[in-house]
Amino acid sequence: MPHLRLTDFELGAVLGVGTVGTVYDGKVRDDIEVHPAADAIRGQDLAIKKLHPAVSQDDLIQARFRREMVILERVQHPNIIGYFGGGTEDGQLFYVMERVDGGTIKDLLETNGALAWPVVVDVARQVCSALQCAHNHGVIHRDLKPGNLFLTRDAQVKLGDFGIARDQYSSDLTSQGLTVGTHAYMAPEQITGDESISGKADLYALGCVLFEMLSNRKVFAGENFAQLFEQHLRTKAPSISSLVADLPPELDQVIAECLEKSPDDRPFNARSVQGVMIQIGEKYDLSTSDDGSAAGSQSTGHPSTDVSAESVTEKGRLLLEEQIRHRLGGTPREPVGWAKICVVGIAIVVLIAIAISTSGG
Repeated sequence: MPHLRLTDFELGAVLGVGTVGTVYDGKVRDDIEVHPAADAIRGQDLAIKKLHPAVSQDDLIQARFRREMVILERVQHPNIIGYFGGGTEDGQLFYVMERVDGGTIKDLLETNGALAWPVVVDVARQVCSALQCAHNHGVIHRDLKPGNLFLTRDAQVKLGDFGIARDQYSSDLTSQGLTVGTHAYMAPEQITGDESISGKADLYALGCVLFEMLSNRKVFAGENFAQLFEQHLRTKAPSISSLVADLPPELDQVIAECLEKSPDDRPFNARSVQGVMIQIGEKYDLSTSDDGSAAGSQSTGHPSTDVSAESVTEKGRLLLEEQIRHRLGGTPREPVGWAKICVVGIAIVVLIAIAISTSGG
């Protein structure tokens, strides 16, 4: 793992604040001589994630943060947030990753509402490629949702936030029987804390995400986590075609298969779902190229494993790129205000205090 020094980087605007870390715009410093590992990524669009000081002494949170770094280093792929290394500075963990400036799928849904099905087909193709790479390396994401699907300005999808991912090659950091994930996207076996959870849990979440992108509503709408869990466990998911007209039947069917309660009834793997998206692209003429070459560009420099597939669904990608451009209005992502950071920080400290008090009692 490349070891970096935080002092070699200049931290800029806050790009996001999470429960355990803050993400900053970053660049390699020009006013000092930096370590060769930092110098090697000079000129790259960088983001730096730092663990919150308020939780930096929590052993489990530290372990999850380190695990995320190990996973990101292993799963290098054009559709996964790029990782450049990390380290510890004054006891505070951090890592450096690629900065992605097009917002997220969640942002698009909040701004534009439901997405056109050709856009969803192209997004699904890209997400499936990322998932298949992760699963091939023994990594189950466990938190696939619109807010974790980041977008470049040229509509390349990047799967991010592997903070609660399960590494099948290492011991799980989650106690057996406990649930982790986001309630609206959790597979039944994830809810019950099944020890034998597989990549098919990510396929269930993918079905939830595709459903939401097409309808701008979640599969289930429970008022609390108990109701949501009950619905995920026992209520049959509505058909997306009952809510959205003029969908390709193949898209309707594969979403329904992803949302099956039993993992055995879901698609074989992410690659098979990606194959359906490519077939839809071919059947419904979503290609913009007659020679099979990719019209889109790769922003990270990683070689693509799906070049011909890109052209097959290119019309959807071009529509998505237009929507991203319209949402951003040609301006960079708005930094997070310091007031919001302070509020989030205070909330984190309060939650930690409550947890310590509860465990002590």
